[in-house]
Amino acid sequence: MKKIKWLVTVLVVASIVLGVIGCSSPSSPSGSGNDETQQGGANGGNHGEQPEGGTQEVVVPEGFVLIPAGSFKMGSNEGYSSNQPVHEVTITKPFYMGKYEVTQAEYEVYCSYGSSSPSSSYGDGDNYPAYYVSWYDALVYCNKRSMAEGLTPCYSISDSTDPEDWGAVPTSSNGTWNSVECNWNANGYRLPTEAEWEYTARAGDNTEDSLTYSGTSNVDELGDYAWYYDSANDNTHEVGTKLPNAFGLYDMSGNVYEWCWNWFTSEYDENTEGGSDPTGASARSYRVFRGGGWYGDSDYCAVSCRNGYGPNVRNRGLGFRVVRQAN
Repeated sequence: MKKIKWLVTVLVVASIVLGVIGCSSPSSPSGSGNDETQQGGANGGNHGEQPEGGTQEVVVPEGFVLIPAGSFKMGSNEGYSSNQPVHEVTITKPFYMGKYEVTQAEYEVYCSYGSSSPSSSYGDGDNYPAYYVSWYDALVYCNKRSMAEGLTPCYSISDSTDPEDWGAVPTSSNGTWNSVECNWNANGYRLPTEAEWEYTARAGDNTEDSLTYSGTSNVDELGDYAWYYDSANDNTHEVGTKLPNAFGLYDMSGNVYEWCWNWFTSEYDENTEGGSDPTGASARSYRVFRGGGWYGDSDYCAVSCRNGYGPNVRNRGLGFRVVRQAN
């Protein structure tokens, strides 16, 4: 009888111990159990190791720099009247900007040149900047490249974003092409606005007239950052062969002038070119280009210096770089 009582006691104790062990690991049940528990949640992650706020690492596209949002003083009270008045501008959203000017190799994947094309006289090769490119040509390039990469094109002409529907690129100013619309929320390639361009050229400097060129205010150091009249030996040079500015962008001063989105105005209108994310005035005759070039002197390399050409102009010293929204 004592043996039977002893055996029952042992069995009861064993059952209690097994029960405690079985309840101690509810997150690892045997059998199918709860799929979210087994796999770390509906997204398959480990909730215990998620960064606070669910932040994710930003992957910057190759050849681009992530430009942060911010405010700056645009323009200058020195130099040409078209650079005035100095006014406050805010870029409200980060965006990607090409680290380099669009190269000849990149351009020729999607576009052909007009009656003139790059030559050894002014710089010819895959890594040289594309030039003899009109503002209209740049629109075509942006949309073709966007479509090829599965991105939403930014530009629309006559309700179409496909450059094949636009017809031949005009060689004179064209009202239909001048009425192009830009979808600012699209994730495709586009030209920078004039404000975006100057903001990136200044690379975070927001003090009035404190920075002269992109990378330096010392004209004696300009040759370290820019291919211009005193350093270029009468031709373009391969992109990225001078020092970058503080954002990591190359050739923002010098090499080739760069098209921007805006219409050129003789002086700034703060109603259309100031404030938050300005896109510029309504139709004029010329589109803005910026940055100075290989045949221009140091004045044209200034971050505040503005110029304009007809959108049909193709010039041996005129190219562009592209931006994308950082969605």
